[in-house]
Amino acid sequence: MSLLGDLVDRVLFPNRELHVIPVLDGAFSPNQRLDQARQLGDEIERPDDIALGQDGALYVSTGNSILRCTGADFGTRAVFVTLDGPVGGLASAPDGRLLACVSGAGLVALSPAGRIVAKLESVGGEKISCPLSVAVAPDGAIYLTDGSRTNRPGDWLTDLMQNRAPSGRLIVCDASLGRASVRADKLAWPLGLVVSSDGSEVWVAESWAHRLTAFSRSGGDKRVIVKNYTGYPARLGPGADGEIWMAFLALRTQLTEFVLRERAFCEEMMRTVPSELWIGPALDGRLNPREPTQIGRIKKLGIQKPWAPPRSYGLVARLDAKGTATETLHSRVDGRVHGITAVRALGSRVLAVSKGRDCLVELPRGRGAQEG
Repeated sequence: MSLLGDLVDRVLFPNRELHVIPVLDGAFSPNQRLDQARQLGDEIERPDDIALGQDGALYVSTGNSILRCTGADFGTRAVFVTLDGPVGGLASAPDGRLLACVSGAGLVALSPAGRIVAKLESVGGEKISCPLSVAVAPDGAIYLTDGSRTNRPGDWLTDLMQNRAPSGRLIVCDASLGRASVRADKLAWPLGLVVSSDGSEVWVAESWAHRLTAFSRSGGDKRVIVKNYTGYPARLGPGADGEIWMAFLALRTQLTEFVLRERAFCEEMMRTVPSELWIGPALDGRLNPREPTQIGRIKKLGIQKPWAPPRSYGLVARLDAKGTATETLHSRVDGRVHGITAVRALGSRVLAVSKGRDCLVELPRGRGAQEG
């Protein structure tokens, strides 16, 4: 009945979003370049985001803590601060403060000594429980995304599978974290956030809508840059010459899209099956003998096929100033760098966070796709 319903929707509601997953071609053609990335230092348990501080150190969110990393490859690490909840998105302010998204607590500003100097816990009378990403505009304004009114950042898979009406928000406040207001509402897990190179727009990537949208900073205008990605877009980071780097949590699959539409099955699965075995995307898809069988995902002669339907995947895209993908780096199903939650350009270097494989990596330099 779902297929028939989709056909009826297509006839009666031609402008309604479709479930079609774009193929991996053009700039998104599969390659193995992300597997050529060099791991920096030892493993980091479940890293989520990174930010370069004004002091030249790299700050990494992991669990309830933020690490301060120094050295040529950021291999010298120490705990900068431990907060009251899991830490996600990070951003460095021009005055030396570090901004951190804290699950259940909102946004905090940290002094260079690691002391909390300001907080943003609610806006419009509603608590900010699911802060995902934060960005600072050239004029000092601070933008924050709140992913959901019902779930917290660690419940990202639950939020996707519940398939509820979007409840995420784009929030703006001043440099002191005061005078906060909601700039946009009803966003579908807005994990990606960046201010455009000219400072006139804020770009937001909605993971569950597979969409990239630009919001004008001066008014209520918005425009959709890309309306349908092949994966679940994650955090955004500014690059050189107006470019933007985009991370992807995972690729979409036909099976997951089908389960999302079959609500009775999906809800029973969520009630009766452990979340790590749900039919859905994963940050780390190393084979579990109990995980859901997904056709070609089964190993053949002990070998995981790179073209198999992915449960987890590694993908990073470079976008030009117009939002068009010009280059992508992939870690395919049999790869080792999956679950990318953040990517940042640091001068001539580009670093990425592989939350699925517990590591910080430096992307290989140079363009071009090695077909694999």
